[in-house]
Amino acid sequence: MGTSTYRPPARTMEVVINKYVVKLKYCYTCKMFRPPRTSHCSVCDNCVERFDHHCPWVGNCVGKRNYRYFYAFILSLSFLTAFIFACVVTHLTLRAQRDGFLVTLKTTPARYPSGLVICFFSVWSILGLSGFHTYLVASNLTTNEDVSSWACARDI
Repeated sequence: MGTSTYRPPARTMEVVINKYVVKLKYCYTCKMFRPPRTSHCSVCDNCVERFDHHCPWVGNCVGKRNYRYFYAFILSLSFLTAFIFACVVTHLTLRAQRDGFLVTLKTTPARYPSGLVICFFSVWSILGLSGFHTYLVASNLTTNEDVSSWACARDI
């Protein structure tokens, strides 16, 4: 009569990896059992191994294949913003010693205060981000796993 005998696979499958029993979840979108520490990104619509997060600034997922480049980018950006902040402070100090602090601010009213404020907040936010990812690297966690543990701890 044309009845379909297709049955979707089970939601989980148990396999032995290094003498440990591990449950693999089935991804119905990608039609495969996901390896451990793999998550499905709803934005990219594919499974990413060691999924950290979907980065809107870069426009793709950060995971196993590109996390080292993302981490290197964050660290180099931290050094760059700290260097720019130090250069702005040094330049302002040297110019203030030569001309006086108030004269320097009067001749360039927008450059130094706005540069200092922007650099100050950039340094702290980017240093905070690189510090967080350094913690994640040291803990062998991903952002997704760390956030999930926050949610589990909050629900208790």
